[in-house]
Amino acid sequence: MQQVHSQQLHKQISPFKKNLKSSRFRNEVFFLNLEDGYFGCQVNESTDYLQLYELSKLCDGNQDCFLGSDELNKELKCTNDCDKDGTQCINGVCLNGVCHCNDGWGGCNCNVQDDNECKYRPCDVFAHCTNTLGSFTCTCFPGYRGDGLHCEGKLHTTYIIYVQLT
Repeated sequence: MQQVHSQQLHKQISPFKKNLKSSRFRNEVFFLNLEDGYFGCQVNESTDYLQLYELSKLCDGNQDCFLGSDELNKELKCTNDCDKDGTQCINGVCLNGVCHCNDGWGGCNCNVQDDNECKYRPCDVFAHCTNTLGSFTCTCFPGYRGDGLHCEGKLHTTYIIYVQLT
C-alpha cells in the first residue's frame, strides 16, 4: 500500500474527505474516497503519514487503521445488501446497499477491470468527470456551458439605464 504525507494528501483529496464523527475516534484521521476507490487513515499515533488502502479492506474483519475506523460497520454503513441476487461485490465494498469498486474495477459488482479515466483529470476545471466502463463523461458545472472538456461561464446581459434629471 502507498504511504503519503498527510499535508500533501489533504490538498489532493479534501473535497472527498469524510471524517467519522464517533467521539471514540474523534482524534483519528480517516477519509473515504468512493469516487477513486480508496480510503486512508493513520496507522499509529502519528498523523504525519497516512496509509492508503483499497475499498475492499473496509469492514473485512481486519483492523488496518490505528483505532479501527476501517471496521466501524455501523458508521460506514457496511452491508451485504449487494449480495441479494447471489452475486457478490468483489474487488470493492458494499456500503449502504451500493457496491463501490476499488481503483481499476467497475461494473455492478466490481467484477470488470476498468481504468478510471477521471483520475487523469480529462475534464475542464469547471466540469465533473463521471467514470463509465471503458470511458468517461464530462458535465459542466451549473452556471457553465460546453461539452465538459471545455466549459465557459454563461454570458451575462448588462442593461444600462440612462436617467436624465431635469
